[in-house]
Amino acid sequence: MTAVCCAAVIAAAGAGLSGTAYAAENLPPVQPLVQDLTTGSKACASGEDRPYVSTPPTLRAVLNDPEEDNQPAEANLVKGEFEAWWTDAAGSEQRRTYTSYETLSGSPQQWRMPEDVPADTVVSWHVRANDGTTTSAWSSEGDGHVCEFVVDDVSPDRPVVTSPDYPEDEISDGVGVYGSFTMDSPSPDVVEYRYNFIGGPYGTARPDEPGGPATIRFLPLEGRPDYLSVRAVDRSGRSSPTTTYWFRVKDGRAPVAHWKLDDPAGSTGAAAEAGTAARA
Repeated sequence: MTAVCCAAVIAAAGAGLSGTAYAAENLPPVQPLVQDLTTGSKACASGEDRPYVSTPPTLRAVLNDPEEDNQPAEANLVKGEFEAWWTDAAGSEQRRTYTSYETLSGSPQQWRMPEDVPADTVVSWHVRANDGTTTSAWSSEGDGHVCEFVVDDVSPDRPVVTSPDYPEDEISDGVGVYGSFTMDSPSPDVVEYRYNFIGGPYGTARPDEPGGPATIRFLPLEGRPDYLSVRAVDRSGRSSPTTTYWFRVKDGRAPVAHWKLDDPAGSTGAAAEAGTAARA
C-alpha cells in the first residue's frame, strides 16, 4: 500500500510539472468599473452630473471574470445582479432588482428598467458580477460610486422668437443686411434650440444656462418671405412643439457707388459709373 501511495503522489507531482494538472480554485469576478456603466446612452454619473432621460432607461454594464479559474475548453461566463432604488412620494424607499442571463466575460449586460419608475425622482443604481459561484463587490463600493438618473416625462414649452431687425410679419431691409434673432423658452430646463431658415442654414444654438435665451445672426441673400423654424430641447432630449416665425426681406438697396475698374494703366483713381470716383 505504501508503494502504491508513493507512486500516486509522484505521478501527481509529475503531472503538475508537465502542465497537465489544474488548480480548482475559483476566483471571484472583477468589481464592475464605473466607466463601464451607462444609463441609456449616457455615462454613469451622480449628483449635479446625473443624466435626465425621457423614459425609464436601459442600464448597461460590462462585467468581467478572471481567466485564471478557467479549465481548458470552458467558457468564462458571468451574469449581472442589478439593483435600483428611490424614495417614493410617501417617503418610503422602493427597490427593484434584476439578474441578467449569463454571457461571456467582457460582454455587456443590460436591464430595461420597469415602467413604474416615477418621474422627477432621483433613482440610484449599482451592479455586481456573479460567476455562478461567487460575486464581485458592488460597483458603488470602494473607489466606485452609485449611478443616478431622473426621468423627465414633460416636454418643454414652445419657444418664443423675437428680432429687432426683422420683426414678425413685416417687410424689412433687406438682402445683404444681417439680422439678429433671439429664441427663448419659458421652460427652465431647455439646453438647446434647433432651428432652420428656408433653404438653410440649419443649426443648434445653446443658451448660457438652462432655460435661458440664445441669439443667432442671419444674412438674407434673397428678397422674399422667409421664416425661422425653432424647437426647444430639454436636458432629457424631449422636444417642444415647433415655432415658425415669418418675416419678409426687401430686395437689396442700390449701391452708393459703382466702378467699372477699366481705367488706363497708371491712373490714380477709378472713374465711377454711379456715385463718387475713387482716388488712390
